[in-house]
Amino acid sequence: MHLLLPADVFHYGLLAAVSGGADSTAMLHALAGLCPCGGKIAVAHVNHGLRGIESDGDAEFVRRTAEEYRFPYFEHIVTKNPDGSFSENSLRKIRYQFLIRKTEEAGFRFAATAHTADDQTETVLLRILRGTGLEGLSGIPQIRQVSHAVTLIRPMLSLRRKEILEFLNASGKTFRQDHSNGDCRFTRNRIRNQLLPVLRETFNPRIDAAVVRLSVLAGDNETVLSELFSGIIETVTERQTEKETVLNVAGLRVFSVPVCRAIFVRIWKKQGFPLLEMDYDQWSRLAELVFSDGGCFAFPGGISAECGGGKIRLFTG
Repeated sequence: MHLLLPADVFHYGLLAAVSGGADSTAMLHALAGLCPCGGKIAVAHVNHGLRGIESDGDAEFVRRTAEEYRFPYFEHIVTKNPDGSFSENSLRKIRYQFLIRKTEEAGFRFAATAHTADDQTETVLLRILRGTGLEGLSGIPQIRQVSHAVTLIRPMLSLRRKEILEFLNASGKTFRQDHSNGDCRFTRNRIRNQLLPVLRETFNPRIDAAVVRLSVLAGDNETVLSELFSGIIETVTERQTEKETVLNVAGLRVFSVPVCRAIFVRIWKKQGFPLLEMDYDQWSRLAELVFSDGGCFAFPGGISAECGGGKIRLFTG
């Protein structure tokens, strides 16, 4: 099983996010086999507590596996909401915040998650169903800078789940089964267990490869556009801090609405503003603000846009 890893990753330190499921367990065993003597690996696990004793069993399994390799182990137990509920997005945010924080505290440069080609297919289809733009078609990035000190990598993004299970079986390694993966109240599970089987059987038996290929092409296109837009954004930006960006309206007005929309998308990403609830209508409202007489609008995630005095100010808080 081949992992895609940056050079010297073990020298700079890698924190692996391990749930105990097949994918992350396989990643941990493969990383252990590749790590040279003196290399730095640690393991991070988030106990959501959603499945009671099963969740505790997952944590114990990951802890024991880390101990077998003498890797440091970090665990975070999620504090439940009063009604005991969590959204998929809030749990995802908790996992990434913990992973990034522990990577920084350990003095490591890299964090790794066990996303696979199957996850990529499901992610792209999920975004299409929710009405993504072209950028969203690129799906899960192979590598991404998530803080000033931490780079997030997905070393198994080119691997299919079938290959991973074959690796585990051949090496005699066990893993934990998460029975909630069959719960079709979750959108991603419905895509995996209901939509994809129909697409494979009725429309295209190679739909997975087709969707992954689409994500690669979209990612390449996004890379080209980002390089082209970087100079434009620098030209129209008057001030940028952690919580705000101030843009020159006159500089923006030389461009069309579609170009302005693309500029705002990239500034949003650069600032780390929440993207998930921003749809086409929201981006269009932002772009149209450039050609308006002024105003102030609120956007998802507590972000505001204020236009006046020849400036547009994007800010949070």
